[in-house]
Amino acid sequence: MMVIPSCTSYSKKHSVEKYDCTKDQEIEKIIPATPGIIMHPERCDDYIFNKQKLSKAIHIFVEEYSNTFETSELLVWEMLRGLRIEVSIIPKIVPSAYDKNGKKLKNPYVSGLALSKSQIWVEIKTSQIWTSSLIHELIHVIIWKLNDVHGDPDHEGKQFSGWTKKHSKLIKRINDRLFRLDI
Repeated sequence: MMVIPSCTSYSKKHSVEKYDCTKDQEIEKIIPATPGIIMHPERCDDYIFNKQKLSKAIHIFVEEYSNTFETSELLVWEMLRGLRIEVSIIPKIVPSAYDKNGKKLKNPYVSGLALSKSQIWVEIKTSQIWTSSLIHELIHVIIWKLNDVHGDPDHEGKQFSGWTKKHSKLIKRINDRLFRLDI
């Protein structure tokens, strides 16, 4: 039995919208006020993030990342330039992945993936962006862009470098902020 998240009903506060390619021919959604960031659904009949709310969430990410790691917002925006965000209400199972502490897992369900330094996949879990792994996956992209080899798949583990406790705390802080803003 599949559990359907609570994004099936719509109100102005929701950050998620129903997508149907038979009614909306624009498959790729350009995210406003970003450097060419594009979102697209994984399936024809699926859910997507509201473009304006996704833009706001990314702007908050850039601001918070810049402040936390004492780098310019322009540099963070440059690292996100041209990012493709694929979204779906359907979770994925992958052959292997790492948990937050670097422990390797076999055949886990995942709610987000950094597929490359310019493409992520994010599961839409509920009617709000803060419940998704969006911010987590943006961290992987930034790390991948900085080291050019990987996005630190084992997170705070010891096999790959880049991810620190500071990154994990940043995700929580941004998601708390998105929660307070109802995004």
